Amino acid sequence: MSSPFDTIVAPITGPGPAPVAILRLTGPDSKRIGASLAGRQEEQLEPRKTHFQSFCTGDEGYLILFEEGTSYTGEESVEMSIHGSRASIQSLMDAAMDLGARLAEPGEFTQRRFMNGHIDLTEAEAVRDTIDAETDSQLRLANAMREGALHRKISMLSDQLIGVLAAIEASVDFSEEIGEVDPFPLLAPMKHVREECRKLLDTARVGKIIREGLRIAIVGPPNAGKSSLLNHLVNQDRSIVTEIPGTTRDYVEERADFDGYPVVLIDTAGLRETTDPVESIGVQRSRTIAANADIVWFLTDAQEPVDQAMWQFDRPVVWIANKTDLASAPFGFIGISCATGEGIPDLVKSALEFFDMPLGIAIQARHEAELIETDRELALAQEVLEHGRPPDLAAVGLRSAIQALGRITGQTADADIITRIFRDFCIGK
Repeated sequence: MSSPFDTIVAPITGPGPAPVAILRLTGPDSKRIGASLAGRQEEQLEPRKTHFQSFCTGDEGYLILFEEGTSYTGEESVEMSIHGSRASIQSLMDAAMDLGARLAEPGEFTQRRFMNGHIDLTEAEAVRDTIDAETDSQLRLANAMREGALHRKISMLSDQLIGVLAAIEASVDFSEEIGEVDPFPLLAPMKHVREECRKLLDTARVGKIIREGLRIAIVGPPNAGKSSLLNHLVNQDRSIVTEIPGTTRDYVEERADFDGYPVVLIDTAGLRETTDPVESIGVQRSRTIAANADIVWFLTDAQEPVDQAMWQFDRPVVWIANKTDLASAPFGFIGISCATGEGIPDLVKSALEFFDMPLGIAIQARHEAELIETDRELALAQEVLEHGRPPDLAAVGLRSAIQALGRITGQTADADIITRIFRDFCIGK
C-alpha cells in the first residue's frame, strides 16, 4: 500500500453505466479537494449536510463532508453522488487526481478502516463476503461476522489466556512476595479455550460450503436424466439433452440457489464401460469429480434400477430414481421426474440438511490454521503444568497461543498477512 497520509479517490459503486454513481475521497486533503471540485470555499462545506450543486466537470449531484471519526474509513472524507455514466465518473476522478488525490488501491478504504481501529481483520474479511454474497445464507453469515461475532469470541479466549499468562509471570517475577503459582487452577481456563477452539474448527467445513457452495456431483449411467435434472434446477438449457447415450463427454458446472443456500451442481459423463477414447476420458473425469464433491447424487432410471452395492463413493451418496412418471422408485431411492417436476423439491430438501447449523460463526481457512496452532501450543503448555515442570516453560506456549489468536483478529498480524487479505478486495472497497 502507498502512504496512509495520501488522499485517495475511487468510485464506491459499480463502474457504470448506471443512473447514479458515488465517488469517495478520504484523507487529509479531502475537504480541500472536495470544495474545489464543487466550486466552493472549504468553510462553506458543513459536515454531514447534503450539498447539491454543479461540479467542475459540468455534472451535477450531491456532496457530503464527513469529519474525522465519522466516515467509513475514520478519516476526513467526502462522498459525491453524480450521474453514473463512465464519462461522468472518469472526468470527476481525473479532476480529483489533478488536485492531488491518487487512485485508491484495491481494498484501501476498508484497510484504512482497519488501521484506524474501527474493525478487526475478521470483520474486514466479512466486508468482502458481504460484497460477494449471492444467497441469503451467505449474506446472513457475512452480516454476523461483520458485526463482530468471531471477533468477540477470539477476544474472549485471548483475554482468558492473558490472565493465565499474567498469573504465571507474576509468580516467576515476584516469587518471594506471592509465592509459587498453583498450576491446577490455571488448567481449567486453558482446557476451556482448547474446547472452544475445537468448536470453532468444527465450523470450518460448513463455512467453506456456505461461502463457496455445496458441491454436488450428479453421476450415474447414461440417459438416466442427469443433464435434464441440472437444467431443471438451474431453469435453463445448460446441458445438452438427447436420447443418444454418452452425449455428455465433459462435465458442466453451474451455480444454483436452494432456498437461500448456495450449491454448485456438476453434471458428469455417464458411468459405463466404453471403447470411445473421448467418452472414456469423460467417465474417468466423472469419478474424479465425485471423489472431490461434498455429496454425490447418483441418478438412475426408475425403469432400470441399479445395484447400490456395485457403486462405492468416498462421499455421502443420495440415491435418486428418475422417470417416476413411468415407473416406481426402488426402495432407498428418492423418486423424481424431470418431465413433471415430481419429487425434485424433496431432493432439494435433502441437500439442505448439509447446512443444518446456526449462521453465527463460521471460520475461514486462514482462521483454521491459527486455531490449530493455538490448540497445539496450549496442549504443550498444559502438559508442562500437569507434570509439575517449571511454570515459566508453560508461558512460552501461552505466548505463542495468544500470538496465533491475535493473528486472526489482526492484533499480532504482520504486514504480509494484512496485504494478502486486502489485495483480494475490489477497487472502491
